[in-house]
Amino acid sequence: MKNKGLYLAAAAAVLVLAGCKHELQTRTFELEDSVDAENFDASCNVSCSFEYVTGGVSQEVMDKINASIIANHLLFDDADGATDVPAACKQWAASMLNGYSGEIEGFASDYDENDSWMLSFEYGRTGQFGDACKSRHLQTYTAAGNSYTGGAHGMYGIGVDVFDMSTGEIVREEDLFAEGYEEGVAALLATSLEKYLAEAEEDADMMFGEPVPNGNFGVSEEGVTWTFNPYEIAPYALGIIDLTVSWADLKPYLK
Repeated sequence: MKNKGLYLAAAAAVLVLAGCKHELQTRTFELEDSVDAENFDASCNVSCSFEYVTGGVSQEVMDKINASIIANHLLFDDADGATDVPAACKQWAASMLNGYSGEIEGFASDYDENDSWMLSFEYGRTGQFGDACKSRHLQTYTAAGNSYTGGAHGMYGIGVDVFDMSTGEIVREEDLFAEGYEEGVAALLATSLEKYLAEAEEDADMMFGEPVPNGNFGVSEEGVTWTFNPYEIAPYALGIIDLTVSWADLKPYLK
């Protein structure tokens, strides 16, 4: 294996999220790296770009938010309470490249040069702060992941967190909605899906699942948006489906 080198860039200027966002001070850490296979024309490429908190809130809140970003979107069970997002990005990239180096040698004998394109893998991760509902002290963070490990197409998906900016804790559906909300919110999501399909000019018969509250949601001043990834309620061809329900419609179910 030949490592092409690590390319790192941390945004020099501190970003201040204002307007519809809470006034956080943030930076974005970016990383690209790759490794080549030794004996055939294949490689593994990784890329990572994550926005994280550097100020504007207390140290406790900052640490909680950054730790959640790492645990939910980068290192998962290996996070161990880490709060250093750049270090976590480097650890994730190294893990992907090392895993490829070990795995690819086992495949090499089964492929000839004409098939080597199938052994070129891609992994990407991104995360950034987005919309907020300032009246409720809530801030959305959206992370996306994509991978290609051979086959007809890659996979991708989006995971969304909502942070309580007064505590740094992640807000779950059960924190936002009163007990027994599921059926009523599901009905509102079904209505939102009908509108979505009509506007996108997609056939409702392509759906194979009903939209229900799935815990993967973000907030804005408009309302709550649930994200449904490929194969969750629809085939890959329909991609990611975002369904928004207004705060006014959700009012009967809110705490």
